Amino acid sequence: MAEYATRQRRVLLDFLGRHPDRGFSVEELYEALASCCPPDQVPGKSTLYRLIPKLVSEGLVKRFSGEQGRQFRYQIIPCKSREAHLHLKCISCGSLLHLDHAASAQIMDEVLEQTAFSLDQRETVLFGVCQNCRQKKQ
Repeated sequence: MAEYATRQRRVLLDFLGRHPDRGFSVEELYEALASCCPPDQVPGKSTLYRLIPKLVSEGLVKRFSGEQGRQFRYQIIPCKSREAHLHLKCISCGSLLHLDHAASAQIMDEVLEQTAFSLDQRETVLFGVCQNCRQKKQ
């Protein structure tokens, strides 16, 4: 059973890794995997619902509220560093970028100094528009 779960985890992470600029609901993940993987390799919906929270808690996947907060969307974290840092999400194209540790620490220190509020860098994502999308609009 452990090998089966490991294979399903690998299938899910491989798929998310091929789509790093897109967030998926669990339903969308299931449909996408069913359309691109051999039937014997597609994790079931219940397996996806069990795997996703584990990947989020391990810091491999980020969870975001969907449009109007209806359903959560999940997106792989496109960075190799496991050192704590903040993430930036483009509201135009959906790309997820990471700030290096030093820049993240500077922002968090500034927030703490000015507001006495301590940010949780595992949960904090700053939303805005990336350089590529800004240039396309010009």
